Amino acid sequence: MSPLKHVVISAAGIGSRLGLNKPKCLVEVAGRSLLDWHLERLQWAETVWLVVGFHEEEVIEHAIAIRPDLIIVRNPDYARTNTLQSIYRVSRHLGERLLVLDADTVVEPQSFSAFLQACECHEQLIGVSPYITSDGVRVLLDGEGSQVSGFTREPRSAMEWTGIAVIRPELVRNEPIYVYQAIEAHLPLPAFELKAFDIDTTADLDMARNVLATQWGQHE
Repeated sequence: MSPLKHVVISAAGIGSRLGLNKPKCLVEVAGRSLLDWHLERLQWAETVWLVVGFHEEEVIEHAIAIRPDLIIVRNPDYARTNTLQSIYRVSRHLGERLLVLDADTVVEPQSFSAFLQACECHEQLIGVSPYITSDGVRVLLDGEGSQVSGFTREPRSAMEWTGIAVIRPELVRNEPIYVYQAIEAHLPLPAFELKAFDIDTTADLDMARNVLATQWGQHE
């Protein structure tokens, strides 16, 4: 099993449902931007790739000030492409597994550390969460709850896809589909429960601020 060296943060999208007219990765939660939180917890990573698009200059300036050795990957077609295609701009150059995460995700630090430890035992690993967002994709698990067997838009599962996973680069395709749809072709894959969720709407943002202040011990 190859060591985990590469991290790809997807930060190219517009985030129109949030309605703030700013990159979601720069939205502040608990006094810091989402991108700040990510880069702090990824200090261990040998290579961090940041895919940018919407308001890219602002995102690049903010990110480089925190981690000067970031590799910036531009997606000028961000308005017509998706997260999977953003990841593909990096994965096509790699021959070993990578950690992918969305820049609009909030993650409880201890939970994330445990996820990384579990990656030492699994070549690929899918992050699932009990936190339910406004429009999240639910995860179907096997009888033991240890393997992801499918994804669904129907609210018939207590677990949600987090957008966080360790995957092989050949899983990523340059196609206009969702990341979870690319993963589906390779199921079953091991699941790991994370305290994490992404922010797509103002309701999700309110939940993030409440969770960080009251449950995860990170206050404004």
